[in-house]
Amino acid sequence: MQFINPNILFALLAVLIPVAIHLFNFRKYRRVYFSNVSFLKELQQKTQKQSQLLHILVLITRILAVSALVFAFAQPYIPSARKSLSGQISVVSIFVDNSFSMETAGAHGRLLDEAKTKAAEIASAYKADDLFQLLTNDFEGRHQRLVTREEFLEMLPDVSLSPAVKTLAQISSRQNEILTSNRSVSKSAYIISDFQQSTVMSELPDETKGIAFSLVPLHPAGARNLYIDSCWFDNPVVQLNHTSVLNVRIRNSSDDDLEKIPVKLVINGRQRAVAALGIKARGVSEVRLPFTSPEPGTMQGMVEISDYPVTYDDIFYFVFRVSEKIPVLAINGRDENPYLKSVFDLDSVIGFSQVSSGKTDYSALSEYRLVILNDLKTITSGAIQEFTGFVSRGGSLLIFPAQDAGISQINQLLSALGTDLITGSDSAAVKVSVVNTRHPVFSDVFEKSGLDPDNTDLPVVNRHFRLSATSKGSAETLLGLGNGDALLIAQNLNGGKIYLSAVPINDRAGNWPRHALFVPAMLNIAFRSENVLPMMHYTGTHGGISLGNLKPAEDNVFRVSGTDGTSEFIPEYRRLDGQSMIFINDQIKEAGIFRVSGGKENVTLLAFNFNRDESKLIPASEETLQKFTENNVNYEILEAGPKPLNDIIAEKSSGKRLWQWFIIIALFSIIAEVLLLRFFGRSNPAANT
Repeated sequence: MQFINPNILFALLAVLIPVAIHLFNFRKYRRVYFSNVSFLKELQQKTQKQSQLLHILVLITRILAVSALVFAFAQPYIPSARKSLSGQISVVSIFVDNSFSMETAGAHGRLLDEAKTKAAEIASAYKADDLFQLLTNDFEGRHQRLVTREEFLEMLPDVSLSPAVKTLAQISSRQNEILTSNRSVSKSAYIISDFQQSTVMSELPDETKGIAFSLVPLHPAGARNLYIDSCWFDNPVVQLNHTSVLNVRIRNSSDDDLEKIPVKLVINGRQRAVAALGIKARGVSEVRLPFTSPEPGTMQGMVEISDYPVTYDDIFYFVFRVSEKIPVLAINGRDENPYLKSVFDLDSVIGFSQVSSGKTDYSALSEYRLVILNDLKTITSGAIQEFTGFVSRGGSLLIFPAQDAGISQINQLLSALGTDLITGSDSAAVKVSVVNTRHPVFSDVFEKSGLDPDNTDLPVVNRHFRLSATSKGSAETLLGLGNGDALLIAQNLNGGKIYLSAVPINDRAGNWPRHALFVPAMLNIAFRSENVLPMMHYTGTHGGISLGNLKPAEDNVFRVSGTDGTSEFIPEYRRLDGQSMIFINDQIKEAGIFRVSGGKENVTLLAFNFNRDESKLIPASEETLQKFTENNVNYEILEAGPKPLNDIIAEKSSGKRLWQWFIIIALFSIIAEVLLLRFFGRSNPAANT
């Protein structure tokens, strides 16, 4: 046992006062004469013994009372293993989880409010001149400095919910940075969170030496949440005045079955469809919302459900473009190709036309989204210039070389475009062995991405051209042959897309144009030529967002703003592979529809949604946290329990305080003295000293 104020122990000399009172009794006794005292001898002996015992008991209670009071003011305590050095300024980092999962209700209200209360309790356990860091998921610049306790308590109410999420490894690393940069000996870190499995606990830190981390888990009253997971169209191209179907996937993270949940579809501010669905506990349900687009252009959509208390994921924003037609032109070296016509006639959204090479109007190429060069033996230099200009303006070019074409003629075009060249031909029959299911052309063709070539009917070619890898690795192989050669490659160049086939589309080259895989390949190439808008992005996106071949006006900058004209900023802009790329760099904090403008005109729309990782509401179990702390000696679990956190931390930092017990002992001693004198002093007046 040690004392915070050991000098007060000199006051123990005050116990000499009751001792002196009992040793030097100045009370005078009156002598009484009796005629015969033989009857009083026995009573006198008993009274004298009782008086001596009472004197000793009263003396003990008085000594205990004085001693206990002196010990209480000296503040005794039992030292702790984590005792901070007396006189040292402590540096404390406190992380308050402000992610969307903290919107759920706990035992004492909203978890975020409970977290801020506990953060205040932690701060009150330290001295007023100690230094503190307030850290949240936003990792704001103003939170990267140390402040006084008063400033820390003033900053706490400003903490609000945020779409940002950080892992335990990232949180510990950031706390470690500021604590290790300070020279103070006493350093502590606290992490207050609900410790969601999908976010906070998805990446665990390595052991951090020299700093004590305390995990303060918060427990939600019930993990209940219904949220929109994703949306997608049956057809990537939405056609004017045709019925389109939007698929909506909804997840239920609660333990209860839900029935008759209304789902609303709003497009350009008008409700266009509504449905109701039931969903099992911890289940997933999908609903189809059909609608018709009466006008062309870029549309803004929103799917909405109603749920409580977590509401950030009840709305899903998206954008899409309504097309009248996708104009496709085939330029043939000989006759019209029946395979191309039969494929593109399958979808009414594609406006397909064919023309011979000698009758091509090159000035009208800009009216088409996809141009197919089929069976051309020779290509003039003027035509090459027109085709490269078409690609640079964002068009898509699909090339099927003629069987007897001059390689040098074709290579002039390929060289001008910057894609792979033809190096020769191979007359051996070979089967397709590789299908690139990661590329958008084939991503939705097969149910399983792990394609088994041995058990799948794939095309066979009788003769093909060999392609050289001169595009510096930027070309992707969509279909690969068993001998390692490519059958179909794709490349983004100069703002447009280029597709090159190693075989012509005729029966002599093999069964490729008659194969079932030929149909989705051609249709998807045509759909991708339309520059279909990405339906949405997630807030916090750090990668680039492609705007295709769109360019800003004369001021050479893009501007991003909310559809109501607020929150305008200039994003980072680059030209990569002929495409315009903007980088948001975490400048969009709210979900919604945003307008991209270049100069005075609007360029396109972008939709942003909050990430759904926080929607699953699966906090780490007590066993998981316990196992983590057992494997990391610098981490411990700090549970409040019946005591507030400031009392628990005070005991851990300076030891177990004992002054309350000595106050109780002093009170009991005084009460005991009063009782002794009241009930035993009456029968023995001599004891009332």
